[in-house]
Formats: sequence, structure tokens, C-alpha cells
Amino acid sequence: MTEKVVLDTNVFISALFWKGPPHAVFRHSVSGNLRNSVSSAILKEIEERLLNKFHVPQEKVQEFLEVIVYNSEVVYPKTKARVTLRDPKDNKILDCALEAKASFIITGDKDILDIQKYRGIIMISPREFVKEYIHKK
Repeated sequence: MTEKVVLDTNVFISALFWKGPPHAVFRHSVSGNLRNSVSSAILKEIEERLLNKFHVPQEKVQEFLEVIVYNSEVVYPKTKARVTLRDPKDNKILDCALEAKASFIITGDKDILDIQKYRGIIMISPREFVKEYIHKK
């Protein structure tokens, strides 16, 4: 059975621009070896970051978002996580993972990683996920 995961915005963006663990994780989700879930809030954040911070053309952003949606389960979180984070907007990642009943949140965000585990969901970096779950298969 493939693992249910939620990739954080930073993993998607890193996978788009650079090789390395985030790219490997994204590639595994696209190939069907991971079952990624995403919410409209996460998609919106990816879009905003790519357009405003990285100045990616709208057409390319749309293509990337389509790849993500096509290869992910889109969920609509009904439950709100009750975690105090330095950036409360990060809760959208936890909300998505709760709704999806994900096993892992794969993120490079130190604040989320510091939680380690929330309601059975393991917070893990792309590097650790590749080492522990992709290379050991």
C-alpha cells in the first residue's frame, strides 16, 4: 500500500526549481508511489508564491498546479488543527493532513517539523523521508 502524505508548499516549490530530496518526493507522488493530498488553501499558496516571489509566468504556474491536482487527492478540510504555530497560516497543512487521514506531512518548515507528531501524523523532512521510506523499499 502506498503511503498517504501531504506535501508542504515549500516541498512543491523546491521540487520545481531544484533537484534533491524534495524533487525525489514529488517524483514519487507523481509516479503513484505516494498518495498526496492537497487542499485549495495549499494550491492557492503555491500559486501566490510562484507568481509573486519567484515571478513564474501565469501559464507555467497553471501547468504546475494542474500536475499537482491531477496527481493528488483534493480534500476540503472540515476540521481545524489546534496547534500554536509561529505562523498560524501553517495550520492549513495540518488541516489538510487531518482531512486526508495522512500518515506523513513532508515539509522543510522547522516550526512544523518541531511538532514531530500530531494526532498520529508524522512530520518529516524530505531528506529523512527519502532516507527512511523511499531508499529502504
